[in-house]
Amino acid sequence: MTFIRRHAFKIALFALCALMGAYLLVTYLQENRSSVSFPMDTPAPAYTLQSELDGGKAFSSAESDGKVRLVYFYWASCPDVCPATTFILSKVQDQLKEKGLFGTKAELQSITFDPERDTPEAIRSFAAKFHADPAGWRFLRQDDAAASEQLAKDFGLMVVKDESRNYSHTDAIFVVDKKGSIRKYIIGGNDLKKTPDEIAASLVEAVEALT
Repeated sequence: MTFIRRHAFKIALFALCALMGAYLLVTYLQENRSSVSFPMDTPAPAYTLQSELDGGKAFSSAESDGKVRLVYFYWASCPDVCPATTFILSKVQDQLKEKGLFGTKAELQSITFDPERDTPEAIRSFAAKFHADPAGWRFLRQDDAAASEQLAKDFGLMVVKDESRNYSHTDAIFVVDKKGSIRKYIIGGNDLKKTPDEIAASLVEAVEALT
């Protein structure tokens, strides 16, 4: 107790600095989501994960060879960008179906980096809100939380967990070609100049160019 009283000011100052640092980091991420860049025409990281809309069956990214895939990293408890971007992907699903590409020549892959909270049940509930069709939209997870975050970072994303177990992260949809190389990315639900349908159309156009 004496130690705490003696160093109360230093402890309070340290805590304040830590909070300010966290605040500045979150602010930086939010302001720079639309200005990030990723290396293009490079092989996408490989992965084997559980396909939760397919009963948890093991799924390898190599199984997508020959198809164009849209890869998106999210966490289901996200209060802002993840639901907005997943809504855009639901529009992509609709447009790909209209063009006869969904599930045959193109597919969507949503990968959680928060498996502790994103249980199989939570993922299925989240996917249902957006009418995800497992014929061409996979929701993928693995049990290892550290490996889940690392996979997102391997794609070039910034993922930061705070003390409340909430995340700040870059919000990008990757377009991966039939040979497994990243060819394009689009920042998700932050483009206020375009409607979800317009963003979805630009993604579908990118898919069509690669099929």
